[in-house]
Amino acid sequence: MQVAGAPTFLSTAEQQGVSPELLRPYFDLMRRRLAEGGGEEDLTGVIDLLVR
Repeated sequence: MQVAGAPTFLSTAEQQGVSPELLRPYFDLMRRRLAEGGGEEDLTGVIDLLVR
């Protein structure tokens, strides 16, 4: 669900004058984890990608 909403979240941030620089890598990691089959996980799945 969060991956599907990422484009809206990023565009809303930009419209509000908030830089999405830190958000883009986070959403990239979420997409990667989803592609690996971790769609049922929460943030811990993204953390697992960082500790590999």
